[in-house]
Formats: sequence, C-alpha cells, structure tokens
Amino acid sequence: MKNQRFWRPLMEEPTISDAARRWNVPSWLAEFLLRRGVAPSDLETGSLANPGTLADMEKAAHILQDYLRQGERVRIYGDYDADGVTATALLTRTLAMLGYGGQVDYYIPNRFDEGYGLHEEAVLQAHADGVRLMVTVDCGSSSVQAAAKAQALGLGLIITDHHALPEKLPVALALVNPEQDSGVDKLSGAGVALQLARQLLGDDGPELLWGIAAVGTVADVVPLMGGNRCIVKRGLGAIRQGRVPGLAPMFALAGRSLERATEQDIAFFVGPRLNAAGRMGDAEAAVQLLMEDDARGLEDLASTLSQLNQERQMQERLILSEAWQQLPRDGKGRLYPFPVVAGEGWHEGVIGIVASRLRERLQRPVAVVAWDGEEGKGSARGIEGFNLIAHLRNWPEVFTKLGGHPGAAGFSLKRQDPAELSRVFSRNFPRAVCERQYRLEPFDLDLKAEDSARAMWGEFKRWAPFGRNFESPRFLVRGLVERARGVGSDSQHLQLSLKGQEVRAIGFGMGPRAEALSAGEPVRFVARLESNWYRGQENPQWRLELLDGPWPRRQVLARHGLPPLIDGGNVLWIVDSDRLVAKEARRLSAAPYLTALPLGELIALEEQARLGLVGQVVVSQWRPWPGLLNWADIVVWLCWPRNQGKWEESASLMKPGGTAWIHAHSNQEAAGAKSRRLRLSRERLGRHWRGWQSGNPGLIPGRAIFQELELTPSLALSGERRSVADSHLYRMAALESRRDQEWPFLNESVGEEEMHGLD
Repeated sequence: MKNQRFWRPLMEEPTISDAARRWNVPSWLAEFLLRRGVAPSDLETGSLANPGTLADMEKAAHILQDYLRQGERVRIYGDYDADGVTATALLTRTLAMLGYGGQVDYYIPNRFDEGYGLHEEAVLQAHADGVRLMVTVDCGSSSVQAAAKAQALGLGLIITDHHALPEKLPVALALVNPEQDSGVDKLSGAGVALQLARQLLGDDGPELLWGIAAVGTVADVVPLMGGNRCIVKRGLGAIRQGRVPGLAPMFALAGRSLERATEQDIAFFVGPRLNAAGRMGDAEAAVQLLMEDDARGLEDLASTLSQLNQERQMQERLILSEAWQQLPRDGKGRLYPFPVVAGEGWHEGVIGIVASRLRERLQRPVAVVAWDGEEGKGSARGIEGFNLIAHLRNWPEVFTKLGGHPGAAGFSLKRQDPAELSRVFSRNFPRAVCERQYRLEPFDLDLKAEDSARAMWGEFKRWAPFGRNFESPRFLVRGLVERARGVGSDSQHLQLSLKGQEVRAIGFGMGPRAEALSAGEPVRFVARLESNWYRGQENPQWRLELLDGPWPRRQVLARHGLPPLIDGGNVLWIVDSDRLVAKEARRLSAAPYLTALPLGELIALEEQARLGLVGQVVVSQWRPWPGLLNWADIVVWLCWPRNQGKWEESASLMKPGGTAWIHAHSNQEAAGAKSRRLRLSRERLGRHWRGWQSGNPGLIPGRAIFQELELTPSLALSGERRSVADSHLYRMAALESRRDQEWPFLNESVGEEEMHGLD
C-alpha cells in the first residue's frame, strides 16, 4: 500500500457533464453533488413532514393530553447529552405553553451514578414522587427492564427516541422512534420531540422550539438531509433572530455574533458547551439555559457552561497526553489495527472525546477505557465503512455491558490488559479498513486556474447548511506563493496568498511554515471555503487542513564524525534510502519514519516524539520530512546531502543551538548520481507514460505525478489530457533538480573535523 494524503476517487468526465446538464448547474457543483450522492432536489428545504407519519405519534399525543387534562403529574425523562437536554427543554416548554407547567417536571440522569437510558431506580423514584406518566426523550428504546418495572407499578410510559431498536422492544403505552418506520426522516431526539410538540400544538409552534431542535439536530450529528435540513435551516433563522434566549449570553461571552450564527457555531461552540455539563456530571445547567428567560440568570448559566467546558478541555488534554503514552504495539513494533488504551481514574465523561481524537489521528478504530478499581467503563469510535458495534459483539465474553451503533459504542468490563484487548479486537480485520489507514480524508474538488473561488463560495452559501452526509466541500488548490506570513500572537498561524488566486488562506497552528514559503515557491493545500467577517464585511477565505510545500531552511555549520552520546537528547538520523531507514533504525534502536507505513503510524510517531516518548528517529533525505520542527538536539547525516537546500531544510528540524554532523557512508558524487538517476523531465515522464501503457509503470516519482493529475492510460485513451505544469509534485521535482545543479552542498558548510565515535 502507498500513503495518500492528497487523493479522491476518480470520476468520469462524461458522468459529471451529464449531471451538470440535467441539473443546470456548473460542472464543479455537479461533481460535488455526485460525490455526496445527492441531487439538488434532495437539498430543497420544504416543510417538515406531518408528525403523524411517525408510528405511534398520534397515540402518544392523545395519551399525554389525557393524563394532563385529568390533572395527573407528568415527568419528562431525557438523556444527558446535547440532544437529550434540548429535547427535554423543548418538550417541557411545549407543555408549559399548553398551560400544564405546574403538572410537569423533568429529570436528567447523572452520567456517573446512573448511566445512559431509563433505569429501574428512576422509575421507582418517579412512582414515589407521585408521577403518573413518564415521557422519555432521546432514550428508552433499549430500556426493557425499566419499562417492565413501570408497567408493574402502574406508571404510564411513553417512549420517544431515535436510537437503534433492540430485538426485544420495551413495553410502553406508545413508542415513537423513526427507526421503526421505513421512508421517514431519521430525526435526532430533539427532532422527534419537535414532532411531538407540533402534534400537541396542532401547528408548527413558535420559532423558539425550532431553534432548540436545530441545536440538538446539529449536535447529535444526524444526517443533514430531508426533515433535518428543514429543522436546522429554520432553526438557525430563529437563533439569529434571538428567539432562543439562552444562546445570546453564550455568544456574547465568547465575543461571537449571534446574528451570523451558522451550523458550524452550533457544532463546535454551542454543542460542546451543552455536552460539557453532562460530561462533567450534572446536565442541569444545560437544560436551564434552554428553559430560562431571565437575562441575568442566563448570563450566570452561560458562564457556568463555559467553565465546565474549560474543565472538560483540561481533562481531555490530560487523558490524551497519557493515551499517547499508552498506545500498544505488536511484536513488530506496529500499532494494532484496533488499539485500546486505558488509564486509572480517567474521567468517564471525556473518554469518548479522546477516542474520537485518537481515531481521527490514527485513522483506525480506537477504544478508551477508564479504570475504577477492578471495573472499567469504555468508549469506542469507529471509522467509515466499519460496523463497530457488530465487530465488538464478536467477543461478548469481554464485556459486562455493551451498546452502541456502527460508529460508536460504550461498554463496561472487568479489568483486563489493554494490549491483549488490542490484539483480540484486531483479529479478522476487514482488508478495506486496513487500507483506509493509508489515507486521509479525500478532497472533493480540484480548483482549476479558470475557476473563481469567490464565485464558488457564493454558490455554496446557497446550499447550506452542511453537516453529516452533506459535509462542506474540501478543495485541492495548487499554485505559486505570492505572500506568506505568520499572524496572531507569536505568529502561530499562517496567512497565505497565491499568485492569481483572489482568496487568501489561513492555516491555524501552521505559522512556522511561513519562513519556507517565499514568493514564487510552489505549494498545494487542501482547504475548505468559509466566510471571514472583518469590520462588518463578509469575504471568503480558505481554511487550510493540509499543506504541502517547501520546508523551512536554516543555515548551520556541520561537524565531521559522530556526536558524543547525550542522555535524554533527541537525535534525527538521515540516510539515503527507505531500505537504509529500516536497517539503521534496527541498528540504533530508533523509530523509522518510513512513508510506506500507514499514515496513522507516522502521525503517532510524530506525536510521541513531541511528547518525549521517542528520542531517536531515522528518515530518508529523498522522502518528505516528519513534522518535527525545532525537535532534534542533534542531526546526523549518514549520507551526503543531495544539495545545499536539503541540508538547510534538515536544520529546521533542529532546536536553536543544536548541532549538525556528517558521517557519510557514501561520497558526495553518489548523492549526485542518484539525483541524476531520479531527475524528472517532460521527456522522461513521456517514457514513463509509454512504459505504463505497455504494462511497465516506470519510476515511482513518475507514477506519483500521474496519480496527482488523475491521469491513467484508460482516461488518456478516452481523449482526456492533463498539463504537467498543473502538477505540484512536478514543480517540486523541478525545484530540487535546479538546486542540485545550481546549489550543490558546499564543503564550506562543514566546520572543524570532529572524531567523536570514530575509530
């Protein structure tokens, strides 16, 4: 397998052209919609379906109204996450609007003391409190025992939920769950609650309810199609108009504009703060923020949620740092396809987020376990195309409790060795999932020179909101640097402009790359188009996700020989081939940075090196450098640098004040000969191409350029052509070739000869 950071599935041009004609849209938009598997008509946000299309909905509303009209006490029982608290607030507010506020209360279980779902103790407590009817929101479909207890006590139970249904359903007066209906929208828990509210009110209800439902819909990451799109689009309008009082102080506290709120604000700002309350133990503040109307009280609640979110972030950083130290490896030193990490006293409410972070970085399923004595609670996250819960169910003996869905799972278990669990869960792993570990997320659109990014931005704004199953487009952009500079405090962020490109790019945390990006240097990046507001003006900008371009260069003198041993220092060893990377890593007991390894392995290596868990790394000068700027105390070349630029690039991986050494096993001419052997030209690429057409694909650099241009012999036969000038890799190869010829490594770069470590 070959690592692919910049890639996308090939799509035939006739397919794109045909869709563009049928839909009367630009070809680039047709391509994006095809890649998302939707047609323009799928994105139309009409009215939300009639609530009665959900099974048991009319029955549930009728029963609830009967209990209320008879003066009976009713309790809303919700989950502790953002979807659950929004559903709870929405339904409780609705019943108050109908004049039954004095008969209705709500209850949210504590994540740690009670756990997820409706449980028997809560049923017993409701009965003792004189409650006659319980209505669950965002939970209850799997609570068979609790439902049986309610029936035995004569306590009425209505279940509204959206989670997967078990083989045995709970006994209830009514069960409203989109999962039991075919052909209906798969709503969130808050979406189901909104439908019940509409059924009870006999109309769409006030905009407040739509705004609350939009928060739950986005936060729970349900597919943003059909009815969910309608809820979010209308709900965002309500939020921007200030119809959800609790969000105003939350936005104000963070210096954000409520009038310009987007689905991204809900997903990455509001949702995490509502979730933080339940994650840290008590979701009451989150519910109250959506129930309260008093401005002063709302300010206090917004402040409380902000503090809880900060505590959550601190716990997340702590556990994530320890988790990187825990990553188990097999007998060959490789990460398991399904790693399990565990720690004593880790915060149960945060391990799910940590599992998600590790999953994103390692490109593979991950489970995180928090031990408490001899018991543990765990959270697992899967990847696309992998049914996580079905996989874990292959080992029922491991768990005392297990639940979830294809993308996420929660479980309880007795104390076990996480390395052994990693080995067990990595058995019988699907080949497709293993191959996925060699790829980052694909881009959707390749920005051509004739395309206007500003026009695209304007067009895509019309198709918002974006979310699950309709994520915003990721673009591949190639060009030459016009200007690059560090911005923000300590210049930690990168601001980048390309020649001929009207939209600027921002790369958060990429500031150190600015010194490498001089005018005229070739770069490529993957980015999303987003709105940037400045002094009341809205303009597009690229938000960088992945950047490929020249590496920073620094001048440094070298010493001949090998350095003395330094306890605790970081050493970067540079060799002349992948074969030597593996060989020298074994000899030195160092970590090999091999681009043939899965991307997750390389990312894990870089993270562990930054944390001081890896002290020696071996790399090839002919491959991309690891992202370890200012990391090494010592750089040792075990080969001759191919040119002066490569030598100066290696110095950027070294801390200021570090030392560089040359102990070459080959002479300078050998590096030059290899450079000439690999040098690319149009004529040589033509020979590679003709060889590929005849079954001999030629040298790897040539194949990489063809792959970047998405050019195959079959496409060429169909008449498609590509210009080699569009290839970033070709431009970089040409840059290195010029350096080889015009900027050779100079002996003057080497200082006084040192003989440390030499015979």
